[in-house]
Amino acid sequence: MCIRRRTMHVDAHPMPDGRPTAVSSDVSDVALAASFGGYMTMPSKRVSIFDVARAAGVSHQTVSRVINHSPNVSVATRAKVQATIDELGYRPSSAARALATQRTRTIALIAAGMSYHGPLSTISTIESMARKHGLYVSIAMMNDHEYTQEAFEEVANSCLDQGVEAFVFVAPTEPMVEAALSARLKAPRIVLTASHGSSDIDIEAIVAKDPTIACLGIDQWSALRDVAEHLAGLGHRRALYLSGPHDWRDAVTRRAAWEAESAARGIESRTIAVDDWSAQSAYECFERYLATLDDPKSQLPTAIVTANDLHAIGVRRSLGEHGFDVPGDVSLVGYDDMSGADNLMPPLTTIHPDFAALGVAAMDVLFSLLGTPADKVDLPKLHGVASIAAPLIVRDSSAVPGR
Repeated sequence: MCIRRRTMHVDAHPMPDGRPTAVSSDVSDVALAASFGGYMTMPSKRVSIFDVARAAGVSHQTVSRVINHSPNVSVATRAKVQATIDELGYRPSSAARALATQRTRTIALIAAGMSYHGPLSTISTIESMARKHGLYVSIAMMNDHEYTQEAFEEVANSCLDQGVEAFVFVAPTEPMVEAALSARLKAPRIVLTASHGSSDIDIEAIVAKDPTIACLGIDQWSALRDVAEHLAGLGHRRALYLSGPHDWRDAVTRRAAWEAESAARGIESRTIAVDDWSAQSAYECFERYLATLDDPKSQLPTAIVTANDLHAIGVRRSLGEHGFDVPGDVSLVGYDDMSGADNLMPPLTTIHPDFAALGVAAMDVLFSLLGTPADKVDLPKLHGVASIAAPLIVRDSSAVPGR
């Protein structure tokens, strides 16, 4: 179900035992007064647009123009009306506004991967930008591991019942991208995902055919190219790569990019598949790998690249337990530049995806699709996905090979 905030009014007059009375906005005053045995003071009548007009000495149409930021109001009149609004504590009724304008000013944000750094950062920016533009965000969270087409349709239809004007899908997994792009929605939609996946879905063709659909993401391919160039420039010729879960398009993109770009620069690399994004799983996988080596000190590659910073943390733990020095024995590179990555021992070389910039770009594109003034977004596209750059942040965990 889509989540909405519900307004609660707290009465300034407490109950006899000192507790304040919290009143839901959709419960009748008479029923509340009776239920509290007469102890509760009746809440005052809600201030209306007509009250504001009467107090400011203008028409209610003028008040409406001020509320909706119409340019057809003089500076002096606007100031007087706004001062009256502030004094009376007037709040426009979203329901009344929707009836008058036939717009709910609500967008639906359907997201998976909420427990991870990237999706959370992007969602926070989207909600903040929507609020600044006077839009409401109805959020639905989906479990990326228990996702089904039926569950997706149920959530999308629930949002449509609320009259949402557009959709933003944070879709890290293959099934969710397919559902978001194939859903029959008569509303603009933004899909945030990676450029490569394991299915044969043609994002570029879909976006070209339907102007109400746009896909955005992080340029992960160029990011891994930078990692390969960095390590090759330091002199590394053997590397190990720890990939993320196979159903995440981010993991597929990063693995494909690393394997192609490292090979192109003469780096011999082996990939270890990790089933999730956790440090513990990376630690366990790396421990199993070390157990297969007859002489880890000589056989371990001189560089290790991981699909995210948590994997790097797990690998770093294992390396320390086995007496390996970073970067003296092994260089280590992560991805995400999570908070604290610069304070690891040693500070971690990693990719810095600008998730805030992704959220801003996504909302600017959405505003354009809704016909709302917005900054023009002109980004390079990879397989139909407009991409935000992700620079390599070089720190002390990578260096020339020491053995």
